[in-house]
Amino acid sequence: MQNSTRIKAKLSSKNQLTIPKVIRDSLGLSNQDEVIFQIDNGTVALKKGNDFWNEVKQQDKVYGDLSTGQLDWNSDMGEEVIFD
Repeated sequence: MQNSTRIKAKLSSKNQLTIPKVIRDSLGLSNQDEVIFQIDNGTVALKKGNDFWNEVKQQDKVYGDLSTGQLDWNSDMGEEVIFD
């Protein structure tokens, strides 16, 4: 069975809600992160929005660290020509 925690928060007079620190920490949220709200049958789920670098980190977990200076592009790379 999954652990469950209930946290209560109150809407401000401007209908704004501060995400409690426990939840921010649990989701790894920081300043300017996107948050996704998903509504299913009257229940709201909250998750951190994916940004590019978050996606890269997730890919690293699945496929390993792909950052290397030794990529072999063979002839597929082509030639870069810079015009002034």
